[in-house]
Amino acid sequence: MKIHFNQPENKAPDIDRGLRVQYSAAKRAGRPWRWYLIIAISSLPVVYLLGTIIWDTISIEANGRIRVPSFTVRTAVDGYVEQLFVEPLQTVSEGAPLAELVNAALLDSRDRLQVELDGLKQERHKMLLQADDSRTSSVQLLKFAHEQKHFASQRLSQYETLYKQGAATQAEIALARSQLNSALENLVALEKAQRQERDRMYSQEQGQSPEMRMLSNRINQLQLEFDKTQDQVLQLSLFAPSGSGMVTEVFTQPGEFLGRGQALLEIIFPEKVHIDAFIPPKYQDYAVVGQMVTVKFPNGEKAEAKIISVPGVMQKSTTAEINPLETVRFAILAQLEFVGNVKNRLINGMPVTIYLH
Repeated sequence: MKIHFNQPENKAPDIDRGLRVQYSAAKRAGRPWRWYLIIAISSLPVVYLLGTIIWDTISIEANGRIRVPSFTVRTAVDGYVEQLFVEPLQTVSEGAPLAELVNAALLDSRDRLQVELDGLKQERHKMLLQADDSRTSSVQLLKFAHEQKHFASQRLSQYETLYKQGAATQAEIALARSQLNSALENLVALEKAQRQERDRMYSQEQGQSPEMRMLSNRINQLQLEFDKTQDQVLQLSLFAPSGSGMVTEVFTQPGEFLGRGQALLEIIFPEKVHIDAFIPPKYQDYAVVGQMVTVKFPNGEKAEAKIISVPGVMQKSTTAEINPLETVRFAILAQLEFVGNVKNRLINGMPVTIYLH
């Protein structure tokens, strides 16, 4: 049996059972670049992931913040602001006057103590002068007694010589001997009085006598009060601390009353600016003194810096900033200083990115 295949008759594609079908125009041919674009967009997440892995491998990055040291000048005593010698954005050097306070009650107390102290010192000086005069008089009397004793002794010797020659009587010898004994008794009495006076004066000079001891105690007490008050008076004048700084803000005006410990103004020290870098613990080998780094500011500018100290490991976020469900993160704290001049403006607390070389 032989199979035959009958070829269908050729018909027009737009003729269906004798009717013309109005087909639309043929579909345009697809372009290959569209498929490439779709593939490229679909592979972007994979490319980003691979790029991140490669960047982490070749670049070591850490976060940091600019730290500009500041100092708040506070009053040590109560007082009214009499005069301000500085204004905001003014540069000040060490020891420069900042402000002058006035406290009338404190000044009056100092003057009163000064007057009373001077009076007591003068009184003590008079007592010492009187003691010196008494000592001088005692010395003169003792010298005269020695002369009297010497004269009486010589006169007795002369009368004894004359008596042997028959030119003097026993009554004259007895009178001369009596005068010598009186001179000796007077000398002994004066020496005893001088010793007592010397002991009294020594005790007085050492503050052992009741009057001198009471006077010395009062002077010492007033001197301590005066020194304390004088220190407070000196603290009414405020001066700039060590280092060259710049006044950023003044919190008061002349004529305003400031209590003890109240803030007067704030000074920053741009020359002591540094960076606190928080280096992940896995990069601890880079956290060494002298390590060079690149600092990137938020505006894109970069500067070179180096590590000057590594205080230790610290918590990267404060306890108040940590979410209860968040894991506590720690980092190695490293302090950096800039190498060379930095054109970018340095603001305290500004976040920066650190690239370790």
